Amino acid sequence: MPYLWIALLVVSIVVEALTSDFVAIWFMPASVIAAVLALLRVPPYVQVMVFVLVGLALVIVPRPLCSKWKLSRECRTNVDAVIGERALVTEEISNTGERGEVKLKGLRWSARTVDPEITVPVGEQVEIVEVQGVKLIVKTLKTQ
Repeated sequence: MPYLWIALLVVSIVVEALTSDFVAIWFMPASVIAAVLALLRVPPYVQVMVFVLVGLALVIVPRPLCSKWKLSRECRTNVDAVIGERALVTEEISNTGERGEVKLKGLRWSARTVDPEITVPVGEQVEIVEVQGVKLIVKTLKTQ
């Protein structure tokens, strides 16, 4: 009977390795415990009962916590990653004059302000609040 539990452990490892979600990881400890019980010559119905109870307990209790943890480690990439960053104004930003440029991480971006009435002078630091096409929408740090 221990060979059955070891085979189930191997299958669980393979299934978990082939998926990106927590699918079979919960049955790995249950398989190990059942295999140990089989080596101790515990009756098979007890082995099965322990396997089912441990497997269910591991699915019910930690799985929701692990799923939340996995989702909370989201990493912003591409354009979303610049929101909240600070940039240096390299050309006066004027929405009415339809001009303005900032330097962010070595790259120059066209920029406009959140408030169309504000003009931001060269050399001032601004915070990026939005990206519209190829333009960064910024706010001055003074108005925070």
